[in-house]
Parts: sequence; structure tokens; C-alpha cells
Amino acid sequence: MKTFKNSFSVFFILFIVGCGSSGGIDPHLSLEEQQEITNINLVGKWKIRRTNIGSSNKNATVQNDCSIDAIEFFDDRSYVLSVSTTESSGNIISKIYRGNYDLDFVVTNNEPSLNKIVLMNADYLSGTTFPAKGSVATIDEIYLTNEEVSFRIELGQSTNDFCVTGVAISLEGDKEEKLEPNATEDSNHIKIQKEWRLIDLTASIEGSTNTYETAQDICIFFEDEYFERCYNFETNSVQEECPQAVTTTLLMSGYGTFLFTYFDAANNVVSSDNGDWIWRTDTTLPYTTFMVKGSEDESFEEENTRINVISITETTMTLEEFQAETDEDQNTMNVTLRYTFQLVSLPYQNVNCKFDF
Repeated sequence: MKTFKNSFSVFFILFIVGCGSSGGIDPHLSLEEQQEITNINLVGKWKIRRTNIGSSNKNATVQNDCSIDAIEFFDDRSYVLSVSTTESSGNIISKIYRGNYDLDFVVTNNEPSLNKIVLMNADYLSGTTFPAKGSVATIDEIYLTNEEVSFRIELGQSTNDFCVTGVAISLEGDKEEKLEPNATEDSNHIKIQKEWRLIDLTASIEGSTNTYETAQDICIFFEDEYFERCYNFETNSVQEECPQAVTTTLLMSGYGTFLFTYFDAANNVVSSDNGDWIWRTDTTLPYTTFMVKGSEDESFEEENTRINVISITETTMTLEEFQAETDEDQNTMNVTLRYTFQLVSLPYQNVNCKFDF
């Protein structure tokens, strides 16, 4: 049976950056005012313009084909960075880095401007000394408007498991439009834009013989993630010392991105899934059903995954997904998956699942 992770498949993410003295900001504004304007332009989803690998263009990717795909900056000083690389087989593998960012401003001829952005790990706290390098990335030579961005980026040591580091490249990008900019503060659209922790999963199955059974086990969700990440099909065995995920969070962005992040018992990130989401407009009530997709090559209609919002409060959220499945006897089964989330900042208990592989 497919889980939320498969169908709510691959969330996406977003991109980037700040503003130089040539960025169109009134030089007579105070530093605080310019910082506020820069943050307004910075926050959001930036998608990086793709170029041909190996091109001599300044936007070319680094030597190992590791591409910067997108970044999303949030107003709480957190970010999500999406990169990818192409295997020799031609398959594209994506990886997501997330954490906190910090901004460095300089004043030249009484004109303050954004000098540098550092992308740090999730445990970073801004202090009196600005880091010389970002543990995930360092961004400078920044030009930012509310529609486009150009910058230079150098990936840091926290990405050397996936990309070549220490190589600065210049890139350009475009800002995504914000979903439903006129939504009211009490709407589901505003309420859903948080990071949520999955605390319960119920699967109800109705088969062709009208039998009905219910399973309430969040381990189904984690079993699927563990199998995809840890099972070696060549050796028909589980990889040694492959940590199990014991909790997962769902981040919903106002720029149409969703992100699942899976953590082990030591609160280390073991994997993530991202994709895009939009509200359906043919519902009786607004903001009650949304669609998701995990691939840029397919449309929302082609993936045809619909999620109903059962309820959202300030601290809890319940979603419901319907699937049509076929069993081993080719009988059609209607599957209803109900997901219960709580605000990520609330206390929780790790799930202790044991998988038999």
C-alpha cells in the first residue's frame, strides 16, 4: 500500500538571496529600514535558471555536475536549499539542506547594503561575530529585486557528502509567485503554513467484496521510508547501521512547496522528500482540498493526488487522502489515509518501530 510519502511524493523547495548597493534601495533609508526591505524581497521561493552542464557560461554548474536548483527563505531566518546531481546512468538525485541563515550588511559611503548571506546548520544561533563562511553555503555579490536575483555561491563543508565544495559559481534566478496573496488571516491557507509533526496515521481499506478493515499504525509510514533508503536490492539485504526514522515533520510553504523531513532517534536528518502543492478551486468552500506533485515534468492533473483538509487549528492539523489500489487478485480497493499532525514545537514521543527485512 502506498503511504503519504509516496503519493504526497516529492516536495520541492526554494531559493535565495540579498541585495547590493545597486539593488534600487533608497540610499537615504536607515540600515534598519534597508534590512526590512531586503528581508521582504529575500523571503520567498527562488528558482535557479538552468544551464547546460559543462557550459562556459557564468551560470554553469560546478565540475561534479552538482546543481543549485532552488532555495526558499523564510521570515524566521530559516531556509531550504535544493541541489541535485546526475548519475552516470542518467538518473537525477536530489538532496535537501535546511537550517538557519544570517545576513551581513556593510556601509560604503554612508550607503548600507547586503554584503553576504551565510547558510548554516539547523543548530546555528546568530551572535556578535558573523561567520566568515557558511557551513552549508556562502552567498555574496548579491543583486536582489522582488522578481529576480543574481549572486555568487560557494557550498560549504556540510555539503561535501554530495557536492564539490570550495568552488564559487555565479548564478541567476527568478522569484516564484506567492500562493493566494489575498487570503485572510483566519483562512486554512494561512493556518497551513507551518511545520507540522506527524503523530498518527490511520489507513481504512474497502475492498471489492465490501470488506472493511482499519489499521492504525504510524510505523507503516516509517517502514516505507526505511525500505526505500536502506534496502539494497543488489544484495537483497538491509544496509548495515542504517538508522531508522522515528519522527517526521511536514513543512508547508506559502510559495507552493511541501517538505517531509525524517529524523532518527538522535534527531539527525536521515532523508527528506519535497514537492509542490496548490489549492483546488472547484470546491464548495475555499482552501479545503489541495493537489500535490513530486515532479516538475508532470502536472498536478497528471499526478491526480488530492488531499482534503479535515481540520486545522493553531496547534493541530488533520488531512485525508483517497487512493484506488489493486490487490494481488486484481481486486480494486479504495484506501483512505488519515494523517494527524501537531505543531512541531509541541512535546512529542518518538515512534519505536521494528521492521522485519
